[in-house]
Amino acid sequence: MQVLMTILYILLFLVFLSILIIVHELGHLAMAKAFNVYCLEYSIGMGPLLFKHKRKNGETQFSIRGIPFGGYVSMYGEGVPLPDGVEIPESRSLNGVKWWKRAIIFLAGVTMNAFLAITFFFISNCMPQQDLTYINQIGVTESSIAYNAGLRSTDYIKMEDYEYDDIVSNSKRIYYLIDNQTYFNDDETVKYATCLNFEKLENYQHLDLAEYIFMYELKAVEKDGDTVYEPDFNKYVTPAFTSATIHVTKRVSNGGEKLVDGDTLAIKITQTDGVINSFGCSIYLKKWQNNFFEALGAAFKDFGNASIALFRAIGELIVKPASWQNVGGIIAVGYETTGVLQNFGFAKFLYVWGFISVNLAIFNLLPFPGLDGWQLLVLIVETVAHKKIPEKVKNIVSFIGLGLLLLLMGVIVIKDLITYVFVVTI
Repeated sequence: MQVLMTILYILLFLVFLSILIIVHELGHLAMAKAFNVYCLEYSIGMGPLLFKHKRKNGETQFSIRGIPFGGYVSMYGEGVPLPDGVEIPESRSLNGVKWWKRAIIFLAGVTMNAFLAITFFFISNCMPQQDLTYINQIGVTESSIAYNAGLRSTDYIKMEDYEYDDIVSNSKRIYYLIDNQTYFNDDETVKYATCLNFEKLENYQHLDLAEYIFMYELKAVEKDGDTVYEPDFNKYVTPAFTSATIHVTKRVSNGGEKLVDGDTLAIKITQTDGVINSFGCSIYLKKWQNNFFEALGAAFKDFGNASIALFRAIGELIVKPASWQNVGGIIAVGYETTGVLQNFGFAKFLYVWGFISVNLAIFNLLPFPGLDGWQLLVLIVETVAHKKIPEKVKNIVSFIGLGLLLLLMGVIVIKDLITYVFVVTI
């Protein structure tokens, strides 16, 4: 069964990767056809030809090639020779159409990836959601440690969210602080924070809190001129602590129901071989679902957040060379998306692919040889200067740029193999 599931995950990964490529190249093809540019080939994948089809009296050959990590649309005017016996007027070449039409053709791929990302985000937000606000109802087993401490199933626990960069995967994880006020020493210096790890918890409706309690040292952080203490997630500790503090909130009616701060209760903790024993307290996550307009608004918000996150990441690669160690390639994408599907379900899986589609769109806008952004830059320079850059120069620069991109991809693949394959195997 595990082998079959692994095969299914690999197939799903290849399907969604292909969707990103198909949609991107389809954007170029559609706009080229709209402006009557002659297209020789629409290819999914690179390298050796596996399958080809051309309609009778059709112009464009549709191809599937052996390396599924890319694709292209071959247009007349890009230096690709025409088939024997085919004569096409220069007006149907890429260089034969007006500059603004060429710009639309170059931008069509990233535009389609942007629309695809919003579509993925929208579908993800249409699915049932888990409410990760601080309002979380708990379930308490009668006569348990939590029950004897004063907790009841009608109570809610108050949490605060924290976001940080994971050293290993550079991904954002959210933890919820139960309470940090009880972990001050006598001299008012902070020792520990008791936290819940929601990274694994968010797809489940009813789980024992004991399985997800963690202890972290607190660190002083300056915020708005004040010193506050937050969990230092790089300093995970597993002392034989004997209590976890739960901050309880109460539901009251005051012209409408709301939650207000209630008591702070200490839960007695016992451990067996470093694992916290159950104390009879479970968490229920509130389930809800967006309507059409809420899902649409959330989709555009997700798109904006994903774009900002990627631009920040690109900036860090420039100013912080050490951040290159967190860069992952196609193997990392495969492992991470598979892990999301296994642990968090299809909604989060779609969200991640929406994020990847945003990455693909923005990456292709970079003015680097071989990318859409480079073609757009060349077009702008030629249009402003009213002078064509010699084809030989463009071909040499493009060849060097593609070589560098392939070299970078090769290095990242090797890094991914070391990180995800060889280490796992060992």
